[in-house]
Amino acid sequence: MSASINFAASRLVNPPGASPRLTEAQVWKGLEYKARNPQDFVAAISDCNILSDAGNKILRSISLNSNRDATMKEEVQLYNGTIAYFDAVPSGPRITNIISYDASNELVLTFSFAGGIPGFSPVEGSEPGPRQLNQSVGAGVEVTIERIRKLVQEGSLQS
Repeated sequence: MSASINFAASRLVNPPGASPRLTEAQVWKGLEYKARNPQDFVAAISDCNILSDAGNKILRSISLNSNRDATMKEEVQLYNGTIAYFDAVPSGPRITNIISYDASNELVLTFSFAGGIPGFSPVEGSEPGPRQLNQSVGAGVEVTIERIRKLVQEGSLQS
């Protein structure tokens, strides 16, 4: 069922009380780091091997915790400062990470999934609704923001 689910969720990068406040440049550096080190952001990924890296286009092979012997290839296309596409090859879901601003000019990070949400399990016997999908996908956005915030605090990301 989850193979046909398409969904997007957005979160404020700097909600009230967040510290330090992240800049657009820091979030982008964090997404570039995530493209090369996904295991630091996605608990289900155990390992990543970069097969080629042309700066804005990366081919990587990832291993999942559920089956360390099976690998999956992904092409990552980075559009400086705004969009990162993650495409499973030869044919799999497309995951998009987008940096944008809301109507109040607050920094927002959005994850969208087209063609399925890897690892998503709907509640047994029901079609997932927006609340369940937003909670699940939004949690991934929140984990990424907090990981970037930690990398900035540690001084690991230069913007």
